[in-house]
Amino acid sequence: MDYKIIYALALIAYTFIMLFIGFKAFKATKSLEDFYIGGRKIGVWVIAFAYVSTWNSAVTYVGFPGNAYKMGMPMIASGILSAIFAGFIGWLLMARRLRIQSTKLHSLTIPDYLEARYKSYGVRILSTIAILIFSGIYLVAQYAAVAYILQIYFGLSYGVSVLIMAVTIGIYTSVGGYLAVVWTDLIQGIIMTIVAVSVPIFCLVALGGWNEINVTLATNVSPAFNEIPGLMGPLMFSYMAFYTLGSIGSPQLTVKFFSIRDKKVWKYGLLLITLVLAVQTPGMAFSGVATRAAVEKGLMSGAVIAQNADFTMPALMTTFAPKILSILYLVGVFGASMSTADSLLLTSSTALVRDLMQKGLRIEMEDKKVQKLTSIATLAITAVTAVLSLMDLPMVVMISVMQLTVVGAAFMPSLVFGIWWKKGTKTASLVSIASGLAVPILLFTVFSKYNPFGHPFWPSIIISFGSYAICSKFSKPLPEKFVNDLFAYKEWEEQEAEWSKEGVSANEK
Repeated sequence: MDYKIIYALALIAYTFIMLFIGFKAFKATKSLEDFYIGGRKIGVWVIAFAYVSTWNSAVTYVGFPGNAYKMGMPMIASGILSAIFAGFIGWLLMARRLRIQSTKLHSLTIPDYLEARYKSYGVRILSTIAILIFSGIYLVAQYAAVAYILQIYFGLSYGVSVLIMAVTIGIYTSVGGYLAVVWTDLIQGIIMTIVAVSVPIFCLVALGGWNEINVTLATNVSPAFNEIPGLMGPLMFSYMAFYTLGSIGSPQLTVKFFSIRDKKVWKYGLLLITLVLAVQTPGMAFSGVATRAAVEKGLMSGAVIAQNADFTMPALMTTFAPKILSILYLVGVFGASMSTADSLLLTSSTALVRDLMQKGLRIEMEDKKVQKLTSIATLAITAVTAVLSLMDLPMVVMISVMQLTVVGAAFMPSLVFGIWWKKGTKTASLVSIASGLAVPILLFTVFSKYNPFGHPFWPSIIISFGSYAICSKFSKPLPEKFVNDLFAYKEWEEQEAEWSKEGVSANEK
């Protein structure tokens, strides 16, 4: 049988499974809170894989190997560090406190939380605009990644590939909401982990082991290819920063903390996400390095990769890897894109309907209407971003870097200080979000030549955090009782434990 037929059947079967899950999620959704954050009842396996598969998008499975193909072993080290910081430290820093505060403030979205935390309508509007723009930009990168894969596997045009992706995620996300997102993410995350383990094992066996790969690359490329920081030079630490600190400010990730069921989920989720990230990210970086070794050994052609480094993994899978592994990767990378894209879609549509229309413009709507409009907005945003993805794009990983820089600088201070520092003020949040948006945009464009750091991330973060701290010092503080109640984390958990004994959740209370 033609392997293209097998590829197509695998992809069709996978797509129908995702759509079926979307339908089941629709049946399980009973309230707006269910549609937006799963009723705050998500358990450890679902939330951990949902978090990881949203974080490790097509950038990890397409862009990351492409960069590793060019830069070498430092990308593996960067992957390990990102797992430690984005996984362990990010979850440890944010999950427990943000989950408690969002519950106390009855927040369903990030702008919901920020307005309630800082008692500022302006903060809601500014954060909503930021989410709508930059979640859309990152969504475009997910379409591009899938299009590259389908082009190599099936010879489909870029536009048709984007259409397949858009139709699938648009339907199940608009129908099933948050439950559809996290349930599909669980399956996608498991497949992604299997891929991240299987491909490196194959490469090690096929290329003669780690030492043989190192010798080939040192001889045929450069000794620096195997060194750290090697070819990446001073950029390496910046890469670690993009893929770690930036995630703390990503709304599509942080909103997942709102849905954690209880303290036990937070505790065990911390360990599970760190383990899974430590497998997925470095595993795919190594796959890119191994592909370079395969090309240097003459085992496969590097011609298509020379045109675009994002073709690294598709080229490896379709010309050198066993067909069963090639099929698994096809499904895995499709899932990697979808698992991030569906979260971005839901974050964008909730921002448009709840945060801008219902709360921002003060349009009175019942919950059922809000949910219906959110579904419609999901389809509309899917269509708009799909069209935008047809533009000439840079490498997928570069789009990711830009998006993480902007959202990290815009949201990190208000979120991190919001749950750890009682003295944060409304003015501080407004100024830090505004500077977090403006500074990186300017440094990526008109002032790019005048940045001594070489990349906008660090100056953007420094200015954003600095402006928050300074403004908090010299602006009107929030009511003391409100802040003290909000920061009573231990007392809240003790109260939740009592409610749990009674068989009642915090939501019901």
